[in-house]
Amino acid sequence: MGNDARVTIHVMHRLGALVVLLYLGWLVWRLLAPSRSRNVRMIGLAIAVLLCVQLGLGIANVLMRLPLPVAVAHNGGAALLLLALVTLNHLLWPKTAS
Repeated sequence: MGNDARVTIHVMHRLGALVVLLYLGWLVWRLLAPSRSRNVRMIGLAIAVLLCVQLGLGIANVLMRLPLPVAVAHNGGAALLLLALVTLNHLLWPKTAS
């Protein structure tokens, strides 16, 4: 892959990460409201922690020039963040018995 393509992918990843950071930051702010249940607030806190870890790993990837262990940890963190969001979805909209 040429340098221009790699730079484009990198910039698009950063822009996408900024959108995710802003949206999930807003979501965490809403989830941590005192009127929410304890379980929802705990998931909100988990999302906030995972978001901070992802941000740190992303910055570390750039500063350390993409070492494999940090890149793998960044992928694992993304999977955990997705799992937390799926758990939140399950808590907010549980399946009703038919």
